[in-house]
Amino acid sequence: MSFNIVDLVKDQISDQLLGQMGGVLGTESSQTSGALSGALPGLLSGLMKSSGTPSGAGALFDAVQKQDDGMLGNIGNLLGGSESSQVASQGSSLLSSLLGSGALGQLAGVVANFAGISRGNSSSLMGMLAPIIIGVIKKKVFDGGLNADSMASMLTGQSDSINAAMPQGFSDQLQSAGFFDSIAAEPVAAVSTPQATSYEAPAAPSGGGFMKWLLPLAAVLGLGYFGMQYMNKDAATKAAADAQATATEAVQDASEAGQEALNAAQEAMPEGVDLSEITGGIEGIFGKATETFSGVTDLDSATAAVPALEDVGSQVSGLTDVIGRLPDAAKGPVGSVISNGLSALQPIIDKVIAIPGVGPILEPIVGPMLETLSSLTGG
Repeated sequence: MSFNIVDLVKDQISDQLLGQMGGVLGTESSQTSGALSGALPGLLSGLMKSSGTPSGAGALFDAVQKQDDGMLGNIGNLLGGSESSQVASQGSSLLSSLLGSGALGQLAGVVANFAGISRGNSSSLMGMLAPIIIGVIKKKVFDGGLNADSMASMLTGQSDSINAAMPQGFSDQLQSAGFFDSIAAEPVAAVSTPQATSYEAPAAPSGGGFMKWLLPLAAVLGLGYFGMQYMNKDAATKAAADAQATATEAVQDASEAGQEALNAAQEAMPEGVDLSEITGGIEGIFGKATETFSGVTDLDSATAAVPALEDVGSQVSGLTDVIGRLPDAAKGPVGSVISNGLSALQPIIDKVIAIPGVGPILEPIVGPMLETLSSLTGG
């Protein structure tokens, strides 16, 4: 029997539930509906593409199997109560693991521009949609006795319905933003390992050219030192300390795993320039960002975090010039370090932005910072 998966998801979203979503976000009904019209087919198209690989299909099937059977029928009560922020946060984290944080951020940006809402609200809306979409897929899996492969085939078979549900020009905007190209080839629930690249070492620059290298490089090393000093401060709460330790450990583990690639890339560096110091500076920046975001729990702490996050944003902007001066052989490994750090940091950011009222305060800082970091991953 034929079906339309977009319509099946829409059937689960009553006017009352849509109003509850708008209430959580603080958006007008027209904005909520507009965002939903793009976010729903956008997410389905992303999941369809992600499940096109065995690992992606396996990750989605695992998420479907793990979701509580009663979640779909109880979503209205959850969004209408005190757990609404938690639902949105957990949904955003799940989508980030299935699609990749970069792809999810790009989709959030396109939806935000399309509907005239903040990127934080866009991300929260998609987080609230996640358990509904997963619940509908789970029902199809259960009713049809599907496995991971047949579930992926089922989604592929819905391609025409998903594309037809896209608002006019929306698919083109997704394409221009690089959404489809950046969907993770592998699930990113675990941090990926950078791979070594082959290259020919260029000649080291000399004279005034090398002095131009040192100015931005010194700035990044100073930022790295400042970031590490910041990380050594006692966290305000145990939750913040735990979040910082987890994310920082993930970045460090990824860097250790990719050390062979970094060692090889070092051979292409100008004499006297240490690539490991550059990556250490990058890790310091991510450490400061992690601790600052982890300390945001409400509107007051979000406002208090603005100066520190503006400083992080300035540090991130400073990376652009330095990385632009790296030999091509070094850009890939360094981009992988940034990508791994971004994957660890994104779920924390999503949880913070999902706190009611926090998005409008932090989004003007977070949005450009994430866009810059994504552009530096080399993806």
